[in-house]
Amino acid sequence: MEFLKNIALPQSAEHIQLLHLMLILVLFLFIPFISSIFGGTSLSLYFKRLGRKSGDDKYNKLSKEVMELVTINKGVGFIIGIVPLFTAILILSQLFQNSGTSQLNYFAYTLILVAIALIFIYSYRYSLSFNRIFQAFGNHFTDDKEIQGDYLKFSEESKRISDQAGIYGALILFIALWLFSAGISAAMFGNQWQPSGFFGVLFHPVVILRLILILIVSFMLAGGAVLFGFFYMNFEKYDSNGEYGKFVRSKIIKVVFTSAILLPVILLVNMLVVPAQLLSSAMFVYVILGLLLLFLAYHFLYMIYVKFSSKFTALLFFTLLFLVLSIIINDQFVISNATEVSSAKLADKYEKMLAELKGENKPAELNGEEIYKIHCTACHRLDSKLVGPPHDKVVPKYFGKENQLIAFIRNPVKVNPDYPPMPNPGLKPREAKAVAEYILKRVKEDLDKNK
Repeated sequence: MEFLKNIALPQSAEHIQLLHLMLILVLFLFIPFISSIFGGTSLSLYFKRLGRKSGDDKYNKLSKEVMELVTINKGVGFIIGIVPLFTAILILSQLFQNSGTSQLNYFAYTLILVAIALIFIYSYRYSLSFNRIFQAFGNHFTDDKEIQGDYLKFSEESKRISDQAGIYGALILFIALWLFSAGISAAMFGNQWQPSGFFGVLFHPVVILRLILILIVSFMLAGGAVLFGFFYMNFEKYDSNGEYGKFVRSKIIKVVFTSAILLPVILLVNMLVVPAQLLSSAMFVYVILGLLLLFLAYHFLYMIYVKFSSKFTALLFFTLLFLVLSIIINDQFVISNATEVSSAKLADKYEKMLAELKGENKPAELNGEEIYKIHCTACHRLDSKLVGPPHDKVVPKYFGKENQLIAFIRNPVKVNPDYPPMPNPGLKPREAKAVAEYILKRVKEDLDKNK
């Protein structure tokens, strides 16, 4: 899939912003759906196992109905499970066409494994329905020993094949989510981390944390979807205060509560591993928003437990969806910050290409901020040390001496022995002037804020 970077076209700054918004949308379609399918399949297999051990048919019934709720139908499943991920690959190939990071292959492997997993999972889902029907049919022949023996033999074989389909589907989908975590981590952190080798990436702590986050979200969303589907969408079918209704509530509430308790710790740890230069104030806003939504989810879960009402299951489910959306948006801020320099270069190429197509003698020039992002941010920050010193400490001496700063930018010399010599960025006079004006303006703004 890395070949897509080679055929991607440069984009304007406006198009790049639109691509980030589209990426949020397609991931919001893909992540909640595919994670709830993984969580639902895992829960179904677990309940089926409990039913076999205990002999309680309520577990078998719940196992079947969980799968029916989370998978919807195979048409919708394959559309939401495949199309958004393929779209995300195309978008990322555009955003990272100038980047040296390699994440598209992980998404490509994810796409293939998700398709295979869905085949197994939907086979498991429909086999559960078939087994229930076949069991009811077999009960009519309890007096015929020959038919009953054939029925039992066929039934056990059918259950074994059904279990295998579910286990294979869940296992393959787990590997797909792991690869997806690796791809998202590489997209978020870009050149800030460079683990070596395929397995070096998969077992990197950042990727493992991301995988744990997705697994927690999987069981939380699957549980929320089951409560919503049982008691809000099908309230006429299920008596919430009946024996089976109380059984479902008790089992699923535990799943959602356990996942929700673990989530804030993982969210905070994931925030801490983000490199400082990729952080932004907007990210902290969405982290706080996510924690507030999580607090609301706790409240609705408590109300479902102590004072059941079907409306609380709907409020819980949609609160969890908005919580996942806040996490996705937060990740997009990291990706946007990681691709800031690459995006500026893409915009530059786009302007030059557009100028050539228009037949203009001179391509459009970048403004100072864009030139700074392309040539300077790899080594410099305004308020913190990177490869070079922070601008806020060394630039004030050039206040009122703009020409000296321009001369230094065009022909830098080693000044501070604590830092390596600055390489010549190769800027033209007008470009160096634009960068100098931008740096002086930003440093003055920073110093004024700190007064």
